[in-house]
Amino acid sequence: MRPLRNTEQLDPKENEIIAELQTTISSLKEEITQQQLAAERRLQDLTQKFEDEKKQLIRDNDRAIKVLQDELETRSNQVRSVEKKLQHKELESQEQITYVRQEYETKFKGLMPASLRQELEDTISSLKSQVNFLQKRASILQEELMTYQGRR
Repeated sequence: MRPLRNTEQLDPKENEIIAELQTTISSLKEEITQQQLAAERRLQDLTQKFEDEKKQLIRDNDRAIKVLQDELETRSNQVRSVEKKLQHKELESQEQITYVRQEYETKFKGLMPASLRQELEDTISSLKSQVNFLQKRASILQEELMTYQGRR
């Protein structure tokens, strides 16, 4: 390589080439700057777009959670309602059993053999035990439900 000379020592053609190269360098630097600015703008736009999408997903998720919570509350209310109806039906059944027993005792006490009467009384006792068991079971299930709801 030869050492650089002063521009006064260069011939006009070399000066022209240097000027063209400097212009090219300057134009390339400007182009790089413009491309960097455009890339930064695209990055900012994409970042904003992703932030907006993230916020929208969070809002959608919050709405879905609210819907599920409302549905859970509705189902819980339905369960409580059904349990109350079940208790009412159990009480009605118990009353019907008592009524039937009283009718039975009144109408058939002296008309049927002692063995048949004993068998029917045993059946009634068994039914009472089953009703008591079902009432206790319903009570336990109610307590479990209340415990579960208390944990939420």
